[in-house]
Amino acid sequence: MKKWTLLLLGSALSSSLIAQNFGQGFGFRGIVPRQEKVIELNEVVVESGTLGGATYNETSCSVTVLRRNEIQELPVQTLNELLDYVAALDVRQRGPLDVQADLGIRGGTFDQSLILVNGVRMNNPQTGHHNMNLPVPLSTIDRIEIIHGGSAAAQGIGAMTGVVNIILKEAPRKLNFGFGLTSGENGLLANTLYAGKRVGPWGVQFSQEHGQSAGYRPHTDFTSDKWLLSASRALDGRFSKGQVQVLYGENSKAFGASNFYSVNFPDQFEATRTRMFGVNLKQPLGELYTLRWNTSLVGGSDRFELYRESEGVAGFDATALRYDRLPSGRYYRAFDQDTALSFYSGPNFHRSTAWNNDVRLTRTLDQHKTTLALLQRYDLIRSNALGEPASPVVVPRWEDFSMDKRGTRTNHALLVEQQYHSERLMVAGGMMLNLHRGIDSAWAPFFAPSLSVSYRLTPQASLFANSGRSVRYPTYTDLYYRLGNAQGSTALRPESAWSSEVGYKWGLNGVYATAALFHRRSNDLIDWVNYPNDPVAYASNITRFRMSGIEGSVRYFAQKRKAAWPSAAASLSWMNGTRPEGNFASLYALDYLRTKFNVRATQRLGWGLFASYSATVQDRAGTFMQAGEGETPYAPFALLDVKVYYSPAKGLFKRQFPFQAFVQVNNALDTYYFDRGNIPQPMSRTWASSAPSRADSMRTESVWFVRRGAVPPPAATAAGEGTTKEREATSSTRSSPGGAPPGDSSRVAVLSWS
Repeated sequence: MKKWTLLLLGSALSSSLIAQNFGQGFGFRGIVPRQEKVIELNEVVVESGTLGGATYNETSCSVTVLRRNEIQELPVQTLNELLDYVAALDVRQRGPLDVQADLGIRGGTFDQSLILVNGVRMNNPQTGHHNMNLPVPLSTIDRIEIIHGGSAAAQGIGAMTGVVNIILKEAPRKLNFGFGLTSGENGLLANTLYAGKRVGPWGVQFSQEHGQSAGYRPHTDFTSDKWLLSASRALDGRFSKGQVQVLYGENSKAFGASNFYSVNFPDQFEATRTRMFGVNLKQPLGELYTLRWNTSLVGGSDRFELYRESEGVAGFDATALRYDRLPSGRYYRAFDQDTALSFYSGPNFHRSTAWNNDVRLTRTLDQHKTTLALLQRYDLIRSNALGEPASPVVVPRWEDFSMDKRGTRTNHALLVEQQYHSERLMVAGGMMLNLHRGIDSAWAPFFAPSLSVSYRLTPQASLFANSGRSVRYPTYTDLYYRLGNAQGSTALRPESAWSSEVGYKWGLNGVYATAALFHRRSNDLIDWVNYPNDPVAYASNITRFRMSGIEGSVRYFAQKRKAAWPSAAASLSWMNGTRPEGNFASLYALDYLRTKFNVRATQRLGWGLFASYSATVQDRAGTFMQAGEGETPYAPFALLDVKVYYSPAKGLFKRQFPFQAFVQVNNALDTYYFDRGNIPQPMSRTWASSAPSRADSMRTESVWFVRRGAVPPPAATAAGEGTTKEREATSSTRSSPGGAPPGDSSRVAVLSWS
């Protein structure tokens, strides 16, 4: 009884703190926006589907667009959770609350997807595991474009299986401010901040998110910070108007990485940072030409400890679990008298920089649109583990270590696209000629043509088909990583693929449906593999791999404000790959998501109350090594999320004070599941209360993690240095998903205003 009394009291308190926005007429204005005309999905301009751009209705490929109003309704807290609602995406989370996730599209690996933020390339040259380290709080997102399938002729290298482009919203004319605070047991603390306003000719926005927790089991503690500052203004030309935008953002994390990369070493720790600076320009040149220019600098740093020596974060006590560095250079843990394996000499340090330059010139005349583009990229890495020998550079704040390896690569791509539009027919032909200078300093060309066709059967329905070639070059980790039971290879060849699809698209009165058949033929596919009786994972080129599948989705958006069901959607993805010949076990490429089904809906309950329901079913191909069981297939699972919220149309007390109170339950079925073997996800229930409308600001939530069972402290190993087999057995037992789910419960209360 006391628990529920505290819950109701916390909800009432958090619901009473209402944000205010200054500047509308007579005084205060709430975050609740004015009623604006909803842009039809068919009219949304998809910037990443073709080289010259096209509306959703004109695109000749499978595209998913998540708009701001949909993001507001869904029961999600992070970008990773949001993207997981798209059937074509495989979001394999290693930890909750954006700690780390791998994103794949249509059965591709995390290295084969291109991630963009307002056109800025965010793919990390060190490893694709860091591609989702984005400095983008949810409060700044206007929409997300997801291109299903290879897109090299439109976006260049890296877009082998698809593209995710996050489009930021524009700053409001009036001051818009929001703040949220979340706290709870296990050291859980989170806050969010958003402010936006036009200052003279500039529209300026600032957003920030912070989160931390002591973790739901050993070595799952984390702290995370991200912030983004953007400024944009209109350019008044002599004949036309353009726009320029400047972006800067940072994302920094430190987290216990229990079993993240290897079950053989469960005591891992990692600290990463991503910095992004970008300038975007769009300028019409007279009536026929449009110039688009995007240049960016993205930096990344990574400290990876195979044997954790860092202190715990967010209140987690790592004293008994961390290793100390002895004068001899060896690592030792007094708790169980364990000495690290002899090959380990300290953390891996990596610092990477990627410069990207994207210039596109489009000429539009009558039914023809011609686009010419030059895409340039230069990346550099300094490391003590990746690259060729180089002059050492001392690691800042770690004076005992230096980065004595270095690697650089250069890429130039020339892209051309010709579009033809008639009343019913749209044809686009394109090509990419790419020159890549790799680690051997030799220039290697790659040619990638593409062809797409769309034919409108009726004003509401159309058929489309496309085919194209794409390429992805190995990361520095693929090439050089040699630590523990992992062996990279400088002999790796770039992987390439031919992707084809045929589909049907229909839309009328707020109902949109798509269906597509797709096929991908990959050559020299890059994967990490294990061979029989050999514990080492090798980076290798799989000669050939074929993937075929079917996708479909139906989405509904009510045309009337007071409709009983404002929105609903259902999506399905099924695919099957042909296993390449050879006696090996795949770590990534063959563990694709065979089936994924999602259905969601939002219901109007009356009196300002709404309910949002979402159910997801996943079935993954592939296997993982489970202690005591050997090679174990992934088991299918189902998740159910429910959110009930109060959001009066005119704001609280009909005075346009912003208000939205939540009651939310995530994983209502208490499903014990994991996206990657031996890394169980939290079994949790989430109650949320009091948040502003994300349509113009942000949302904060209170979270109750309910977990069953208990996780014992790590088992002690024998004194001294254990053998590899002993270490494997010990670590596998500790992290096996076959045991009790992660234990320990936490309660969270929220104070928020916007």
